Amino acid sequence: MNIIKPIFHQLEVANHYILKILEIMEESDLELSLGAEKRTLRELLAHLAVIYKADFMILNGATQQEMEEFYEKHHPQTIAEIKEMLLVHFAFLKEKTACFSNEDWSVVTTSWWGVSYSRYEWMLEILGHVYHHRGQLQTVLAINSRDPKIQLFE
Repeated sequence: MNIIKPIFHQLEVANHYILKILEIMEESDLELSLGAEKRTLRELLAHLAVIYKADFMILNGATQQEMEEFYEKHHPQTIAEIKEMLLVHFAFLKEKTACFSNEDWSVVTTSWWGVSYSRYEWMLEILGHVYHHRGQLQTVLAINSRDPKIQLFE
């Protein structure tokens, strides 16, 4: 069994529900947040849309400068841009890791801030990262009377 297949399945589940939520959102919803000192949904979703590629770069030891340059170039602003970037970056992650063997997944890499994990552990981090922000998205909408009332799990 491919050790990573279940993680990708769960990421596909998360994407499915993120896209369903985006389908019912209005552009004005992008200005909602959890409070004055918190990200807006535009900022949260822009971040969520780049996680797959950004975290893949981290998984492969990208430097802080490389990450800053990546984020400067990738900041979708509209719901359509967010959807597109989410899907493009997910496809990128799947493509780039498709040829990884179990041995490749066991390679330990170190992030620019000094955390060392195996590539498999980095994939678990990506999974947790996506689900965390998907939960934030649903919470922001719910507390602003825009609850999508969408089941978030299979």
